[in-house]
Amino acid sequence: MRKIAYLVLFLIMLPILIGGAISCKSSPSPSSSLDESTLRAYADPATETTLQGLSENNLAKYIQYGNAQFKAAVTQQILDTTASQISGELGTYQSKEFLRTEEQEGYVIVHYKVQFTKGSVGVRMVFDNDHLVAGQWFE
Repeated sequence: MRKIAYLVLFLIMLPILIGGAISCKSSPSPSSSLDESTLRAYADPATETTLQGLSENNLAKYIQYGNAQFKAAVTQQILDTTASQISGELGTYQSKEFLRTEEQEGYVIVHYKVQFTKGSVGVRMVFDNDHLVAGQWFE
């Protein structure tokens, strides 16, 4: 499972990592400038659609809320491999539970607990200043 998580992390976050946009330092932001209801108004539907797209192996749906770098990084071949691995290990996507948010150098990270038919996993969704998906990390 860790190999799958690292593969997904690497393939989806490659453009961001190359640009150095996200540092290793982060801090939870319960009292930051983030308004949870405003953030969740864009993060929850984008996360839902992205997870459904992954579970259905549907590229258009998976990248629907992605920024240009995310869309450029995810090809059908990458999605095929990733969706197959996630499906094999975790099953079909069922639901998500919002946990918390944090900020990292202009990006908003939203943490979810995601339930699949074979178990649950932590997922971090990365959003840019335009409220578009910049990355997805499985923990």
